[in-house]
Amino acid sequence: MKHPGLRCVLTWAAVVLAACGSVELADRASHSPDGPPRTGSAATRITQAHFGPDARFVVCHPPACPVRTPKSVPTSTVVGGHEATPAATIAVRPAPASLPAATAATPPPAPAEAPPPLRVVLHFGFASSVLDAQAREALDLAATQLLSVRRVLIEGRTDSVGIAPVNHALARARAEAVRQHLAARHARLLAAAEVRLQSQGACCYAASNDSVSGRAANRRVEVSFERDGGDL
Repeated sequence: MKHPGLRCVLTWAAVVLAACGSVELADRASHSPDGPPRTGSAATRITQAHFGPDARFVVCHPPACPVRTPKSVPTSTVVGGHEATPAATIAVRPAPASLPAATAATPPPAPAEAPPPLRVVLHFGFASSVLDAQAREALDLAATQLLSVRRVLIEGRTDSVGIAPVNHALARARAEAVRQHLAARHARLLAAAEVRLQSQGACCYAASNDSVSGRAANRRVEVSFERDGGDL
């Protein structure tokens, strides 16, 4: 060739064209799907890109693949399609010391019931208000059995014979005779007692007036000694 400069230019052009072809082939080889898979850390893999409700999977090449970190751990749990928040912590306080069982209040003792009144029945003769020996003995026996009384009730009665005013006066006289005997013989017993007289003739019969015995039972005085705490 007569021009050595032109020869040099053509040589350099050939070299450049060869180099460009090598680079294109290398690049195609690196992106060819039919080429052999990468090995080691450069291998393509499928990994999870997000977590929780936004989780999805992508194809990546390490080290560009997403890495699971503490921030990517979900803070809530999906249950039945709904996000469930963590259960609240319940502070458990220690149980208080057991209190002693309530002691049933002992009711105050009931007051002792007073014995029933002591009753004495004294009988009188027909149309009489005089205490006979038997009546006085019975009255004294009852009075001596009592330590104290708070009330003495003396009730005079008659049978049905006679008119009402006379019988009423007779019943009163019989009750008064009993009161006088107690005052004379048992003044200590009556000192702190209330003495009441009730008398009415032709009333409150103890038996039928159709017989002698019945009328005798109706001519009477009933004496009730109310002991302390009792009622007549």
